[in-house]
Amino acid sequence: MSGHLAALALNTFRETVRDRVFYLVAVFGFVMLASTAVLSPLTVGAQAKIISDVGLAAMVVFGLLVVVFVGSGMVRKEMDKGTILTILAKPVGRRTYLVGKFLGLNLTLSAMLAVMTVLFLLLLLVSPGAFSLRFLPVIWLCFLELTLINAVAVFFSTCVSPVLAAVFTLGAFVVGHLSQSIRDFGQLQGGTAHRILGEVVYYLTPNLEVFNLRGAVVHGESVALSHLGLATLYAVGWTVILLILAGAVFARRELK
Repeated sequence: MSGHLAALALNTFRETVRDRVFYLVAVFGFVMLASTAVLSPLTVGAQAKIISDVGLAAMVVFGLLVVVFVGSGMVRKEMDKGTILTILAKPVGRRTYLVGKFLGLNLTLSAMLAVMTVLFLLLLLVSPGAFSLRFLPVIWLCFLELTLINAVAVFFSTCVSPVLAAVFTLGAFVVGHLSQSIRDFGQLQGGTAHRILGEVVYYLTPNLEVFNLRGAVVHGESVALSHLGLATLYAVGWTVILLILAGAVFARRELK
């Protein structure tokens, strides 16, 4: 099974490269260089913080674009071309197929983040007072967040059309960052229905704020190792749950 997973993952990686998603890395570099030119008149301290904030946010945004526009249509794309039947005719189960596609897109995200991290650190290196290795843990948290969203996209890709999968994935990203606020709002309303709805949203959707320590790190704080460990377990747990659910749905789906 490991050989089939590796083959599927590498094939998915090659497909995404052919789709030219790495052009987003060039856009990232342009955004960072442009931000440096615009922010150069600012004081040293403000310049360093804003460049760091823009760079970390851009990593998440560009990674999210890849997941939404590639991940949401991976399954349907091969169904439309008819290649999925050829793949599943071999000794490759449907769950193995989904995991392989997930790993392939995650490999793409890893490569993109690695290149963007190098560009980001080089830019910080030439910016006065900006360079620090404390940004590496928060970049790992960005990768965990995108991995989880990748699993969300894979799940929705087995249920609905690519357009709806993209919309639902974006919705899950937004709700994931607002889940704590939705829960707090429901409790403040005082009504039972509002409170229950807030609790349901909070517990049935991933809390993506677990991975959002970018603001704190930009302002000089460090990420605790305990938080990194718990965040990693949290991301792995949700990813496994979503892939299991995706496999269960896909196993019952009729392929044409």
